Amino acid sequence: QGSLISFCNTSNVKKWETELQALRESNARLTTTLQESVASIEHWKKQFSIGKDENDQLRSKELEEQCNEIDKERDRNTQLSRRLQDLETELQDKELEWKEIYWPVGLRLLACSSNKLSVFQAAEKRNKDLEEKVRALRTEVEESKHRQSNLKMELQTFLDVLDGKIDELQDFRQGLSKLGVNN
Repeated sequence: QGSLISFCNTSNVKKWETELQALRESNARLTTTLQESVASIEHWKKQFSIGKDENDQLRSKELEEQCNEIDKERDRNTQLSRRLQDLETELQDKELEWKEIYWPVGLRLLACSSNKLSVFQAAEKRNKDLEEKVRALRTEVEESKHRQSNLKMELQTFLDVLDGKIDELQDFRQGLSKLGVNN
């Protein structure tokens, strides 16, 4: 009986040693896999950080460019408005001058000489030219305001798209974080 017990113990010990060795190998594989997963997560975290930095830089650059464009358009509008105001004032002055001076003189000169009539006609032409300039400037101011409005809408659209992309990157980052926690 002693040799039978000894044989059973030896047989059990060998099974346990075999199982222990299999567990050690399995543990080593799991450790390697875990280390690879951690390295992969670190790699993706770095990639995410790089992508986020690039995204932030692009967003900042786009915003700066669009703000500069809006500022230029605003300055142009201000200049056009000032020029329009100056021309309107000049037109009013010329109309007053024409009514006070040229009209009566023009009528008298018309009776006196055809040469004098050309002075009157030149003043009238100058008056019409000024009116045309005022109309053209008003149109240009309106077009400039319209362009400025379009730039603002484009900027808002860009910001909306950018916010969506940032949200997508945030979701991606959370997914990577969960992957790291689960492993």
